[in-house]
Amino acid sequence: MDLKHRVILADDHKLFIEGIAGMLSAVEGIEIAGKAHTGKDALQMTLDKKPDLVVLDITMPDMYGIEVTRKIKAKLPDVKILILSMHLDLRMIIEVLQAGADAYTLKDSEPSELLTAVKNVLAGKMYLSSKVIKLLVRDYISKHSVPLSLEQLKDLSARERQVLSLISESKSIKEIAEELHISRSTADTHKANLMRKLGCENTNELIRFAMREGIVDLDE
Repeated sequence: MDLKHRVILADDHKLFIEGIAGMLSAVEGIEIAGKAHTGKDALQMTLDKKPDLVVLDITMPDMYGIEVTRKIKAKLPDVKILILSMHLDLRMIIEVLQAGADAYTLKDSEPSELLTAVKNVLAGKMYLSSKVIKLLVRDYISKHSVPLSLEQLKDLSARERQVLSLISESKSIKEIAEELHISRSTADTHKANLMRKLGCENTNELIRFAMREGIVDLDE
């Protein structure tokens, strides 16, 4: 007989937790080992039953989900924790990941995404929903972009802006030259001028600048 993965569900909304329990119970290889409605109950139940996975909300009564995560990982580091939250909040996401969470998904996700997250985490992988990834990427880009003044930005010619936009689309110098009907040497000169004016050392830094300044849209 195959051993089932034991899962504890923790959420203060009883109807919601019953819905999740019904969905996961129908998945082969998963067994619901318990349901908790407060942070303290979730912690104690996890310590007592030692499940494979805890599906945990952040905003729980008695003890915040971030603290529950931290305490579980301190005592039982092998227990996987999947955060299922309504909050798309950068600070919360970073804090709970730092506390040791293995996944962060949103309550407005499709059921199929939750199942994918559960299967990935039980397989030893990390999982973040697409909205969470985009938020983290935007934060990373904003913190690692090349610092520029308005004077530097205004110093770019119209042609240089065109070249920068095409560079941000990962086009080669040859492709840029063909699209703008200029020679490769001229395109190379524009790229060199861009790097000098913007203080960039390579193409990746030019692309990061384009993202930060809205010359390329991350949503496209």
